[in-house]
Amino acid sequence: MTHHLEIVGTDCAQMGIVRNNTQEWMFFQSYPFIQSELLAHVSACVHPSPKRALITGGFDTQIAFELLKYEGLHVDFVQEDRAMLENLHAFLPQFAETKSHARFKLYDKILDLDLQPYDIIISLSTPNAHQVDGLQRMVNPKGLMLLSVPNPLLEQEAFKGALTSLQGCAQILMPFNTPYAPTPQVYLFASKCYHPLADMLLQKIDMLDGLRYYNAEIHHAAFAQPQWLKGACARLLKN
Repeated sequence: MTHHLEIVGTDCAQMGIVRNNTQEWMFFQSYPFIQSELLAHVSACVHPSPKRALITGGFDTQIAFELLKYEGLHVDFVQEDRAMLENLHAFLPQFAETKSHARFKLYDKILDLDLQPYDIIISLSTPNAHQVDGLQRMVNPKGLMLLSVPNPLLEQEAFKGALTSLQGCAQILMPFNTPYAPTPQVYLFASKCYHPLADMLLQKIDMLDGLRYYNAEIHHAAFAQPQWLKGACARLLKN
């Protein structure tokens, strides 16, 4: 699939926008740590001992960089447009270091992956029903998935559609976003085993060093749900 990169100057930072026919991904040169720290540590600080993680549907290798801080955690990253990954070097400052890490593997396609379950799956694009079925077959029964979804303020029906497609895959299904981000992104936490707040491991969080965004307060704030969302999606959310 062909991707195009647009570089935009803003008042506070240079922004990169990667687009294809159906999706777009935004990167801020000054804030490469916001999405990456949130997704990596929300997942790894809820799962007690993840060994295998998969990241697909996007370009943010900074998430892998953060996950590799956990001892023994292997990270597979699926993205066939390697030229675009190289073009994003200004927005992915640890790409070279991540790419050369012994516990990191870059794949062109999901079909190239080993047939072993993952403890953590992160999808940086909204999966369709067919893709949801494939991902839920790849996740460990005692694992979790984080999936990018449409913004419920702007695309409420598409957001409900994403929730509907995941009803059979999870006992816990909760939306969250990126507090204090220039352009907040919305995701779903889906698991048959773990709750993102009740199972949050504070001791693990306290041991993290060198972070610029994520902490226990951000973790909690990310899952706060406004009253209108609870009402609009009451039958679809699983809290």
